[in-house]
Amino acid sequence: MQGAIPPDANVRGMHLQRESIQSGFPPYTSRLLIQSFLFGLIPPIALVAAIILKNLMLLTYTHVMSAVMWTGFDLFMALILGRVLRSLDIAGRVEVAKRLTPSTFFILPSLAATTITAGIYLAMSLGVFNLAYFWIVAALFIVAILTVQGFVILMPNSMRIFIELAKSNPSKERIAKLNGINIRLAGVQGAFQIVIIFIMVNISNLPSATAQLNLPMILYSLIAFAALFLGVYLFIYNGARSDYKKGELDEKAIYTLRFGLYGHIIIFLILGLTLLFA
Repeated sequence: MQGAIPPDANVRGMHLQRESIQSGFPPYTSRLLIQSFLFGLIPPIALVAAIILKNLMLLTYTHVMSAVMWTGFDLFMALILGRVLRSLDIAGRVEVAKRLTPSTFFILPSLAATTITAGIYLAMSLGVFNLAYFWIVAALFIVAILTVQGFVILMPNSMRIFIELAKSNPSKERIAKLNGINIRLAGVQGAFQIVIIFIMVNISNLPSATAQLNLPMILYSLIAFAALFLGVYLFIYNGARSDYKKGELDEKAIYTLRFGLYGHIIIFLILGLTLLFA
């Protein structure tokens, strides 16, 4: 029929449309992501070194420093950065999110996972990891809350901000809203972490028994962390793939999210190495 469009023309048109999409990622995003990944490798590597060397002091230092940085950042986000963001307009909040999200994408999950894993090793090494103790159960309860908050709310929101920034016409209101939720939730996490510090003080006063590593407990904890993380990440990643097929995202956004997936898997694998040397 005269004037009919060949089928392959539609395919070419879709490719041209996708190529015309300009990623919303600023040029510094990749640099900040790589820096965050490299910093995120330090805590789990330090934990592996402590386990290999059988060094209780290094194990304690790794646990305490990871916890201090995790807690300090959450409190800074809530008490300082939150008030600064409230004084900015939508455009200013988006500019902060553009830099904050890639800068914390790896380091915060790494600090959280290392703090928890190192804490379990430390309690077992000191002979106080006993579920008959109220303070141990209380610590595990708060850890479960922090884990769910981090992997079900904070991390998905960071990914959604990433995906929104990658669109040719990102919604500034959505970015600012998601970033605001993360800032407020960081305050809640900071409060829980202050409570868990109080619990740690009480745990340090518990009567110790013979040190005994419960490797299955550590293995199940790591598997639970990894499964929760991967399940949520892949769910949102598949949504981004759908946006890509619709022409709303370009390949750079998909590659960036894929790098985030692989990077977090590497961090969990390094933590898993502790089981080989414990």
